[in-house]
Amino acid sequence: MTEPDALQETRELAMLTHRAAALAGADLTRAAQPMGITPSMARVLLLLDEPMPMRRIAERLLVDASYVTGVADELEARGVAERTAGPDRRVKLLAPTPAGVEIRARLVGAVTSESTAMRALDAAERAQLRSLLAKLVDGA
Repeated sequence: MTEPDALQETRELAMLTHRAAALAGADLTRAAQPMGITPSMARVLLLLDEPMPMRRIAERLLVDASYVTGVADELEARGVAERTAGPDRRVKLLAPTPAGVEIRARLVGAVTSESTAMRALDAAERAQLRSLLAKLVDGA
């Protein structure tokens, strides 16, 4: 492959990856909006199938811990999550409240039904995409 061809291919892959991420973000925004929560709040709430250390949330979302603190403040103000002490008192866990569990369940349904990937790809294609993206990310 010539250098100009490689550059063109690299640009196209980057553009498509960026566009796919933007579509996923728009899907999440559409799902979260009727529930009165922001996409940031939705991202965190979707992780809370059990109480989770705030640092682990930051690691899973690839964000700074201070970002999670701000989102946790918003979730607590809305009454959908609460901070609790972990086994080590220095570790704060974030857990959904009963209202948060309800919103999370509705959000899971909305996210899966509104997902561009779920609508556009069949199960085999999604599995292939997941495998390729994992390979890409793991190779970084």
